[in-house]
Amino acid sequence: ATGINKIYDGTTTATVNLSDDRVSGDVVTFSSTANFSDKNVGTGKAVSVTAIAINGGSDADNYVVTGMTASATADITARALTVSATGINKVYDGTIAATVTLSDNRVSGDALTTSYTSAAFADKNVGTGKTVSVSGISISGADAGNYTFNTTTSTTADITARALTVSATGVNKVYDGTTAATVTLSDNRVSGDV
Repeated sequence: ATGINKIYDGTTTATVNLSDDRVSGDVVTFSSTANFSDKNVGTGKAVSVTAIAINGGSDADNYVVTGMTASATADITARALTVSATGINKVYDGTIAATVTLSDNRVSGDALTTSYTSAAFADKNVGTGKTVSVSGISISGADAGNYTFNTTTSTTADITARALTVSATGVNKVYDGTTAATVTLSDNRVSGDV
């Protein structure tokens, strides 16, 4: 048996090419079951081949299989994990800070945790469908070593207008025969906004 390399798929299933010492020109086909010792990424991993049997070919009746097992080696290479982000809308707060949720295309059942260090809008202002850049993506967990992954991505989200409360403080005056008044206004704007 000669093992065939594969990309990590979360299973121990292996594929091999079988060779034999048949008479040159004879047509014989085989079936077998092949498995890696575990599902994880690695090079030169042992492959066990069992249940080798003749399953067809015009010359099959001229042969018996003398060995029903074999061994080989092959590699399991890392799977490309695509980490995507979904932006979360926010109310204007005067900063470009953003929040996202991450998702990915991991093999079903694998133990992975994704995280990021930074998510930011291009600017602080109100708008819809604004680009959010996400960086510092990392993965951890028992199956993390079986994947390569992107460390940045982008998404979109909205910044909606903030409710500004304008308050008035009355200014006392000396009687002048009119109802005209003067007030000073204040509000709860984000600090530093003009």
